Amino acid sequence: MKKVPPEIILCVDDDTTVLSALRTLLGENLGTGHILEIAEGGEEALDLCADLHKDGRELSVVISDFIMPEMRGDELLIRLHEISPHTIKIMLTGQSDLQGIKRTINEANLYRFLEKPFNNADLVLTVKSALHAYRQGQELATRNKELEQINTHLEQLIEARTSELVEKNKELERLAVTDRLTGLFNRLKLEQVLDEELSRSKRYASSFALVLLDVDKFKSVNDTYGHPVGDQVLMDMARLLADGSREVDVVGRWGGEEFLIVCRDTEAIGAAALAEKMRLSIASHTFAVVGSKTSSFGVSAVRADDTIKDMVARADSALYRAKEAGRNRVECDA
Repeated sequence: MKKVPPEIILCVDDDTTVLSALRTLLGENLGTGHILEIAEGGEEALDLCADLHKDGRELSVVISDFIMPEMRGDELLIRLHEISPHTIKIMLTGQSDLQGIKRTINEANLYRFLEKPFNNADLVLTVKSALHAYRQGQELATRNKELEQINTHLEQLIEARTSELVEKNKELERLAVTDRLTGLFNRLKLEQVLDEELSRSKRYASSFALVLLDVDKFKSVNDTYGHPVGDQVLMDMARLLADGSREVDVVGRWGGEEFLIVCRDTEAIGAAALAEKMRLSIASHTFAVVGSKTSSFGVSAVRADDTIKDMVARADSALYRAKEAGRNRVECDA
């Protein structure tokens, strides 16, 4: 169980008789768990408060006389309030200086003032009430700190969870447009890009082209070596196409062993040159298990009043002509 530090009560008066009476009265009526300190003037009281703060401690209650030489009680309590705002302040006064009392209330949050000669029972009750108010303030400060820590922890959890959800959403978005086998864009993403490019072409009269290709005699790979080897061939093909394409090009798997490349800002001749470069790269590559493989390519470029269906159909026809002409070649739409 955490040990509760003793509460410190400071009595300030230039009259040592009053200080002695306060020490005796409070010592007999407050019980244990308290430390009674005395000071005969304002400077001595401020020094004591400063020393306590250096040790990480604080005055719980201060009882100060109002009329004292060198520093009046209102000045002391105001200065002490700047150092120790949570300390409960009580003033003893033998004069009715309302201005000084009002100032102390406003600038030092004065808890109560008692007239001299004070009533013993009234003073003890006031000090007990002041100690209770101090404890309540400390408990409230502790609860507020705990709540701040809880809120900070919750904010961190929410931030972490939000970041996690954002990353998961990004990953879901990526998976939604990615072919699981090759890691290239899937047909859904390719169709989105085609629609965007066709709209851009009609609005700005820009050009773009398609390169449709497939792996020659791919069925024999699966039949001879099995689907795992066929999958590896498709993954190697995807890597070769991705490495050989330009940064502005969009490469994806159209379906089965077919791949599609959307060549932005490119005429048919430029797309055909890219296709020829890729054809040579594939033909010179050694695939695991199967060795050499080739691909056939069909190229089409956008025309006025074109549709995506028309462009893909022309590229597919060109690909078919490449197959009919012996495979491992590039054909453009007529």
